Amino acid sequence: MNESSLDNLLKSIFSDSEDLDVRGEFEEKLKEYNISKTKALKLLKIDKDVFEQIISGTAKQPNLIHVIKLAEFLDIDINRFVKVVLKNQNEENVTSIDNARKATFLLKNFDVKTLTKLGFFESDYGTDELVQKVLDFFGYESIREYEEELEEPLYSRTKRNFSDKMKDFWVKSAYQTFKIIDNPHEYDRERLKDLIIKLKPYSQDVQDGLYTVCKALYNIGITVIFQDYLSTTQVRGGTFIINGKPCVVITDFNKKYSTIWFTLMHELHHVLFDFDLIEKNSFHLTGDDDLFLIEEKADSFARDYFLSVDKFKYIKKYINNSFLVSKFANENEIHESLVYTFFTWYMDKLYNKSYHAAFREFYPNYKNAVGKLNPISWNDDSIKVASERIRNILEIK
Repeated sequence: MNESSLDNLLKSIFSDSEDLDVRGEFEEKLKEYNISKTKALKLLKIDKDVFEQIISGTAKQPNLIHVIKLAEFLDIDINRFVKVVLKNQNEENVTSIDNARKATFLLKNFDVKTLTKLGFFESDYGTDELVQKVLDFFGYESIREYEEELEEPLYSRTKRNFSDKMKDFWVKSAYQTFKIIDNPHEYDRERLKDLIIKLKPYSQDVQDGLYTVCKALYNIGITVIFQDYLSTTQVRGGTFIINGKPCVVITDFNKKYSTIWFTLMHELHHVLFDFDLIEKNSFHLTGDDDLFLIEEKADSFARDYFLSVDKFKYIKKYINNSFLVSKFANENEIHESLVYTFFTWYMDKLYNKSYHAAFREFYPNYKNAVGKLNPISWNDDSIKVASERIRNILEIK
């Protein structure tokens, strides 16, 4: 029996109805074989008291060998018989199995320690409370519903290729948010190309620029959300294709205003040029392993969009003159922090010189830009409530 079969068996204990009168089936077999109960149990090498405990559900730990023997004797599929035996267990044993199921679910899917540090779980939560928090957050009534409606659809087209539970949690949070928002507008690739041409100047408006752009993207079928970065994941953004529509998630990776704009353009490049590939795999994460060799092109696109290498070579002579940098940024319709960010990148890449600690006074607080987008936080009680707020924010009224 493989892992999947065992997992399905455990799920079925608490969901499927299985009507089988084991005692009646046993009596029928005795008649069929023309043998007494005592003789049958002796041949099977099962003590009569042990037999009664298995049949009545009072055996605290039913012997698997005895269960298999009885299944063979009754000519019943072993999976079906194990399910029946487990369902017949008394309340105490069923509760014990249920607790084990919940514990396995938590250990398999969640980094409880890290999520507790983030404030997602309370430190004094027991198993039941941990599971309930997960179900409430994602909007499901049961573990089975969670697995069938979130886990299976998300990984139906591609096998989960990472073992990082925090990354998995981040992906599922974004996916569930997009599902609930359910953008009603049709995706229009030509309108996206037209919009990208006009997008750059909005980076100059720290307070409302990103918010305005996200509303415009939503109106052409592209949903953009902001989700807190998880430090263990190294994921700064991602693109999902859900129901044929692009969905982009951005994080506060490195906490810089300019990085948010760079990430947005990076993901929009994926939407424009990698749509079919991403749709085939359900999603693509920026910062994850570049298995499809598409990250460099997306990076170059976003970098050239804001500050090409030729423009860098021009402004680098004046980088310490804030007045000229500000004037240059205005002429190129971008926020000055983008000039400093790409100057830093080019200097490192082309000349192996580090300016990562420089120009910090020219970087605005990114929280001013993302605040109106109602970022998904790990302190939220429910993705459903947060997603409905985001949908109301993005809809052009």
